[in-house]
Amino acid sequence: MLALTPEAEHFQDKVRGDIPPMARAAFKQLFNSVKSGDTVIVWWLTDFSHDFSQTLEVIKRLLEKGVILETRCEPLKFEADFPHNHALLALISGYANIQTQHRLFAAEQGRNALKKDPEQWNRKFSGRPANKEKHQQIATLLLEGQTLHSVAEQCGVSLSTVKRVKAKLATFDDEGSLRRRGKQTSSSNDK
Repeated sequence: MLALTPEAEHFQDKVRGDIPPMARAAFKQLFNSVKSGDTVIVWWLTDFSHDFSQTLEVIKRLLEKGVILETRCEPLKFEADFPHNHALLALISGYANIQTQHRLFAAEQGRNALKKDPEQWNRKFSGRPANKEKHQQIATLLLEGQTLHSVAEQCGVSLSTVKRVKAKLATFDDEGSLRRRGKQTSSSNDK
């Protein structure tokens, strides 16, 4: 590209792949520096992203700024009021939809393959391991009669985490300790 446009200002990303264009320093610098009437030249649309939905978003944002976009691999030109833009953008949008459908289909095929092996399924979808120390702290506070909200606040966890620990404790709570709240008072029969 440098040889094709030696007089132009050049921006080159050091990162690519799954990183969205606006999260890449060089692209952000390019996007912030271009103004209406400027021309951005890329080798191919995948220079923006391999994800067609991200590529489509970049093209639309450049066109909104009045920037002309040209590709060199296959010569295409996107310009704000060109009639063929609609067809090109529709084509890229179609590729984005197909790409999404392919990812969803592949994920479903992977899940179906794992479902045939329950042991492998459980390994794959076991979730994050519980923080045993934090769960012990939660259990202790619950058994002391603290409220769910109070325990969540004191332990720095979500209310749903406290509820999960309480549900596990309830299976071992033969005496009903978790149903009592606050300080226990002895009745006259206990004396």
